[in-house]
Amino acid sequence: MKTKIKNVGLFLLFATFATNSFAQDQGQHNPRDGFNLGVSAGTWFPTGNNKVLGNPIIGGLILDLKSNKTSVSLVFDMIFNVAKTDTLFIKHNDEIVKRTNYFAGQLGFDVDYELYEKNNFVLQAGSGIGYGNISYYNPNKDVNVDKGSLFVSPGVSMKYYVGQRSHFKFRLQYYVANYKLKDNVSTNFKGNYITTKLIYAW
Repeated sequence: MKTKIKNVGLFLLFATFATNSFAQDQGQHNPRDGFNLGVSAGTWFPTGNNKVLGNPIIGGLILDLKSNKTSVSLVFDMIFNVAKTDTLFIKHNDEIVKRTNYFAGQLGFDVDYELYEKNNFVLQAGSGIGYGNISYYNPNKDVNVDKGSLFVSPGVSMKYYVGQRSHFKFRLQYYVANYKLKDNVSTNFKGNYITTKLIYAW
C-alpha cells in the first residue's frame, strides 16, 4: 500500500509539472497542437506470479490533447488472451474451476512531456494513472469472478510524424497493479506488468 501511495504521489508531482508546462504553452502556436484520435495494438509481459496469464493481445483507443511539449491522453484498452495461457485455478463458491482464458479492460489517464525533438522524430517520457479489471470466470450473466485494481504506469514513447498531425508512436509502460484474488486457493496473480503498444493517431 505504501508503495502504491508513493507511486500515485510521484504521478501527481509529474502531472503538476506537466500541467504547468501545458498552461505556459498555451500562448505559443505549434501546427502539431490540438486533439488527436488514435488506435493501438500491443501486448503485456507479466513480471511476477502473474506470468501464468501469458502475453495477451491489447487493442485500444486513445484521445490525446497536445500543446507544444505536453500531451494529456485518455486511454481505453481491451485485453484478450488469444496467446498461450497456463491453466488457471479459480475458486467459485466451494469448487475450484479450471480456466485457460480471461478478459480484461483498463481505463487510464496519461501525461507526457517531450524530452527531445528533431524533424519528425519525438521522444517522450511520462506517467499514467487509472483503473483496470480482470474477469477470470463468468459462468453466467449474474456471476463473475473478477478483480479490479488501481494502477500507476510510468513510461516512454517514440513518436514519428508522417503528416502535420498524424503519427506513429511506440509506447513502453510499466504498470504497478494488483490483480490477485483475495482467497488463498485460486492461482496467485500477484505481480506487475510491462506493456508495449504501436499507436497510430491522426
